[in-house]
Amino acid sequence: MGSILQKLAPAKINLSLDVLGRRSDGYHQVEMIMQTIDLFDKVSVRRRDDDSFCLYGGNDEAPPEASNLVYKTALLVKQIKGQQSGLDIFLDKKIPVAAGLAGGSSDAAAMMKLLNKLWNLNCSAQEMELLLAKLGSDIPFLVQGGTALATGRGEILQALPAAPAFWVILIKPSFGVSTPKVYQALQAPLWVEQSHTASGAIRGAHTVAMLKALEQGSYSAMIAALGNELEKVTIEWHPQLEEYKQYLLDQGCDQALMSGSGPTIMGFVQQEKKAREIASSIAEKVTSQGCNIFVARSLVKEEEKNWNVDSYPSS
Repeated sequence: MGSILQKLAPAKINLSLDVLGRRSDGYHQVEMIMQTIDLFDKVSVRRRDDDSFCLYGGNDEAPPEASNLVYKTALLVKQIKGQQSGLDIFLDKKIPVAAGLAGGSSDAAAMMKLLNKLWNLNCSAQEMELLLAKLGSDIPFLVQGGTALATGRGEILQALPAAPAFWVILIKPSFGVSTPKVYQALQAPLWVEQSHTASGAIRGAHTVAMLKALEQGSYSAMIAALGNELEKVTIEWHPQLEEYKQYLLDQGCDQALMSGSGPTIMGFVQQEKKAREIASSIAEKVTSQGCNIFVARSLVKEEEKNWNVDSYPSS
């Protein structure tokens, strides 16, 4: 048994999400701008004396060992890189599951970084992103974090200047949603690669508007550009999500939007004090309906140095 390495894994939200069409490989062609926030899981690893993997922690909602992305990441890296040692894996979940916040994907990215250190793999960020894309479309983004444009099926990334600083109040209902089912219900047209412009110009209306807003560096422009094409599907299935949006707006949020495929609803403000006041004002109402509520702020990529890999003596 060696030292324990640990890393924080931030949640992800979408500032924009456009679906251009269904691809022949079963995925959807998307354009979206993603942003990390300071709601974290914690992933820890330690070498074992044998070659087995043991997963500890998580919560009642977390996937079982065989389907957990942290576990699958460890197996994939072990196979590809030819590692022999076993691992104790500890997962401390704070990001809700099936919420549109990419908690599992972020855990996988954190696991990859931990193994890169523990096993001395010397993988670049690009190498880690390519490997992790085998497990999920949004995992590569969580390798870099901050603010980024994602295209393709979500795995092609372009880092962007940091979004104007903001706070979000997150309302997570008691139920989850299936991302594949949401995309399927959208009934997007067939994507034909040749239909994309030769220049690779961004076409999705929400993402075009958000890119312009980020260029301006304006919080108000960013708020005006927020949009998510998947929202209409999930809200049609769960109309109460529209009520949660209205709760946030009525209490003074500048805008409210669903994150990813949902069902988490986000309210945007500029100041922490206002965010916490709004969260407090609606807490009783939403928790009585089985929801959880969180307050978080936007993260910039450079902040990752504050929660990089650390080593602790094993107990």
